[in-house]
Amino acid sequence: MEEKQGVKIGMPIIGGLIAAILGGIVWAAIAAMTEYEVGLIAILIGALTGYAVVLFSNKQIATVHKIIAVLFALVGILLGKYLTVVYFTSELFGDVSVMELVFDSEMISAFAETFQDYFSQPIDLLFIVLAIVSAWQIPGRMARTSLASDVSSSDHAPRA
Repeated sequence: MEEKQGVKIGMPIIGGLIAAILGGIVWAAIAAMTEYEVGLIAILIGALTGYAVVLFSNKQIATVHKIIAVLFALVGILLGKYLTVVYFTSELFGDVSVMELVFDSEMISAFAETFQDYFSQPIDLLFIVLAIVSAWQIPGRMARTSLASDVSSSDHAPRA
């Protein structure tokens, strides 16, 4: 019976966290520049977290890595929504900077209380589902690709 090496999740978690933070910041920046939330960014956050998890796991993917990618995709989307709300709130009040509001307990509480309002539209739910699918599928596809190329290259005799 083969003994499998333990699944490593520390680095993939770090990769997923970095991707979620970057994705959330990009989401908010685009929303601030365009004054419009672009739902496709949610899908890109899913893809980015999936790719980061693969990259930080050296393409050794297990189901837990897909779960990590999905969870951080959701974190990135939530962060993007939160930062967007913070930006537009700071614009509304003018005398308060974005950085002051980001960690403000009243702002965090207000966002938590109105959380459902930010995800109530069917289009929001569609883009979240597509982000989840993206985050779930990318690690599996990238792992299969790398495993297939390893197998195919070892099956052939070296060429002269």
